[in-house]
Amino acid sequence: MELAPIPATVISEGEVRAVLRAHQGDGLEAWVADQAWQAAEDGSWRVEPDRDGWTFRVEAVPGGTVRMIARAPEAGPVTAWLIAL
Repeated sequence: MELAPIPATVISEGEVRAVLRAHQGDGLEAWVADQAWQAAEDGSWRVEPDRDGWTFRVEAVPGGTVRMIARAPEAGPVTAWLIAL
């Protein structure tokens, strides 16, 4: 049985940044949107500076959602959350 491809929406870096800036949160997403990002091989972006030891990665998820991934200082726990367009 052959599986049908899953349709995906490709979201540009500019669109992802706009989603993060518009998010009504505590300001972390807007801060991330305004930082320098480094493109990763898997299509995500690593946020260049850390914030008090926390590191961040941003992913465009198929279907038009943005995933934020945060790692606590000193290889601590990882937290991830979704932000819909």
